[in-house]
Amino acid sequence: MAAAGESAPGTGNLSSGPSDMSPEPDTPDLSSGPSPTQTVSLAPRVVLLALLLLIALVLLPQLGFGLVYDDGWTLVANGFLRVPGELGVLFSPEAVARNIPDAVRPGLVLFDMLSYQLVGLDPRAHHALSILLHLGVCAALAAWLRRLGAPLALWASSLALFGLLAIHAEAIAVVSFHEDLLAALLAVLAALTASAAVRRARAWPLALVAVLLSLGACAMKQSAAAIAPLWLLTEALAPWRARRPWPRLLGLGLALLLGAAALIGFSWWLHGSISPYGAENLRLYANRVGLAPVLAMSTQIHLGYLQQMVLPFGLAPEYSDRGASWTDPATLLASAALLALLAYGIACARRRPLVTLAIAGAFILALPTSSLAAMPNMRADRFMYLPSVPVCIGLAALALALGRRLAARLARPGLLFAPIAALAILQGAVLVGTAFTYRSNNQLWATARRIDPGSARAQAATGELLLANLDQTSEAQRRDLLLTRVETHCEIAERHDPDYELPQLCFARLAAARKDWREAHRRFAAALALSPDRNARILAGLAQTSLDLPDHTEADRRRFALEALEPGLVRYPYSPELHEVAGQIFHRLGEPLRALEHYRRARILAPERGQPLLGELSLLLDLGLPTAAHTLVAAHRQTWLATDPIDRTALIARHRDALRLFAPSMILSADLVGVFANEP
Repeated sequence: MAAAGESAPGTGNLSSGPSDMSPEPDTPDLSSGPSPTQTVSLAPRVVLLALLLLIALVLLPQLGFGLVYDDGWTLVANGFLRVPGELGVLFSPEAVARNIPDAVRPGLVLFDMLSYQLVGLDPRAHHALSILLHLGVCAALAAWLRRLGAPLALWASSLALFGLLAIHAEAIAVVSFHEDLLAALLAVLAALTASAAVRRARAWPLALVAVLLSLGACAMKQSAAAIAPLWLLTEALAPWRARRPWPRLLGLGLALLLGAAALIGFSWWLHGSISPYGAENLRLYANRVGLAPVLAMSTQIHLGYLQQMVLPFGLAPEYSDRGASWTDPATLLASAALLALLAYGIACARRRPLVTLAIAGAFILALPTSSLAAMPNMRADRFMYLPSVPVCIGLAALALALGRRLAARLARPGLLFAPIAALAILQGAVLVGTAFTYRSNNQLWATARRIDPGSARAQAATGELLLANLDQTSEAQRRDLLLTRVETHCEIAERHDPDYELPQLCFARLAAARKDWREAHRRFAAALALSPDRNARILAGLAQTSLDLPDHTEADRRRFALEALEPGLVRYPYSPELHEVAGQIFHRLGEPLRALEHYRRARILAPERGQPLLGELSLLLDLGLPTAAHTLVAAHRQTWLATDPIDRTALIARHRDALRLFAPSMILSADLVGVFANEP
C-alpha cells in the first residue's frame, strides 16, 4: 500500500478539478511520452455512464434468478406487506409484539412494502431493483469522490472495482438483502451531501438533508452509522484538497451521528434494549459460548474478508458460527496482521493520506460487524458491502500506481490502466460465477452444503427442500428412497447442532410425510422449545398435527390444536400460513364461520398462495354454496390457475356434484370448466 498514496499526483492530469498534492520524487513522469490521457479527452459523465453500463451488463444474468434464502420470510410470507392500511403499527411497540419481520429496520419494511405493491412477487422485477440500487451506490460513490477532488482516473477505477467486486454477489443477488444496498446508498449520499455542505457558507440546508439521509441509512441497517466517522476521517485527511476548519467538520460529523442516535432510541423504545435479539437468544452464538471466543474468531473472519476483497476466493453462501481461543496461532497471526495494518495506515496519515483513508476507513466501517455487539450471523459476505468502499479506493490507487511504474519501465503509456483492468476483470468474472449460487434455493443450499458440510442449517434446509418437491404421485419405492435421503440430512443437521430448531423441523416434516403424527407432533414441540423467534410455521405444524394424534380423545386433540393455534395467531397475526392452518383446523372442527374468516385473511396476506383459496372453495362446497364458489374462482383466476392441477380437478368434480344437488339450474352457467376453457 506504500504506493497507494501516490496515485493522485500521477493521475492529476485526468482530474476534472485541480489537485493540491505534488508528485513524490520517485513518481514516474509520463508527461514526456504519449499517453491515453494526452490523446483522448473523456468527459467524466461519459466515463461514469460507460462504467455503469458495463456493471449492469455483468449483472444482467441475475434477472433470471428466483427468490431465495430469507426472501421467503421477508417478502413471500410477510403478510404485513399486503396490508398498507396497517402501516402505523410499524412505528409502535406493537411491531415487535406482532413479530413483523425486520421491524427494527422500519425504512427497509417501508421499502419492501412499496416494492411489493408495485411489482408483487415478480422475481425479475425485484432483481432489477437490486441491480438499480447497486448502480445507484456506484454513482453516489463516484459523485462523492469527485466532490472530494479525486482525479478522474482514481474515482473511475474505484467505481469499476466496487461495482464488480466479487464479494458483493450475495448482497446484490438476494432480494432480502436490499438492506445492505439501501443502507450503503443513503449513507454515501449522506457523506456526499455533508461534503457539499462543509464547503458552503450557508451550510445548514444541506446539513439537514445529510442528517435525514443518515437517518434513512440507519433505518435500513444500523451499521450504516459508521459512515459519520468515515466521513470525518476523509475530510480530515483531505487527500486531494485543503482541509476545512475543524469546527465545521466536527459539527457536521456530529450531525451525521444523529441518525444513529435516533435509531438506537427507536430500537430501545421497541425492544427495551439496544439489541433487538434479546439477552438470552441462543441464535446469537455469543450467548452460547461467551463473547471472548467470538471476538477471537472475529479477528480471523476480518482478515479473511480482506483476503476475499483482494483475491476473491473462499466466497460462500453459508458460514457456520465457530469460536476460537486468543491463544490459537490463527488468532494471534490474524490479530498481529490486522494491528500491523492499522498501525501502518495511521503512520501514513501525513505523507500518504490515501493509504490512511483506505485502511483506517475500512476498519471504521467494519467495526459494526466485529461482533462487539452480538449478531445472529458472525460472518456473511454481504457484511462487507459498505466497508469495501475505502478498500476499493485503496486498491484502485495501488493498481494505478503499479500501472504508472509499469508504463514508465516498459516505455508503454498504454499499460497505465493494465493492473486496474486486470483486477476488475478478475473480480467481475468471479462475481458472475459466485452470483449463480443464488439463482435458486436448490442451488444455494447444495453449494452451502458442499462448501460447509458441517452447517446444520444447510443440511436441514436441504432436507426440507427435498420434502417440498416430493411428488405425491411417485411410486412407493422411489418415495421411500427419497424420504430416507431426507432423514440422512436431518440426522446430520441434528448431530452438528442438537440445540438448533431447524433439524427438529426437518424431522417433524419428515414424520408428517410418513403420516407418523405422534413423532411429527413431538418434533414440532421440540423445535418450538429451541426456537427463540420466527415460530409461526412451527406453531402451524404443531396445531395441524394435534388433530391427528392417535391414542387421544377428540376433546384432547381439539385442546392441543387450539393451545398452539390461538397464541400463534396473537403473536403472528401477519402469517398467511398460520391463518391458512387456522382455516383448515376450524373447518375440521365444524366451525365454518371462523374457518371462512381465516381463509379470507390468509388470501389477503398472501394473494399469490393457492392453498387458502382451495380451502375456502372446499368449505363453500361443504356448505352447499357452489355458485359462491364459482364467483370466488372468477375473482381470483390467476391464483386458481396457479394451484396444483390435481387439486383443481378434484374440486371441479366436487363443484359439479354440488351444482346438481343445490343449484341444478346453474349447471351450464356456473360450471368452472365452462368458464375457463383451459381447465381439465
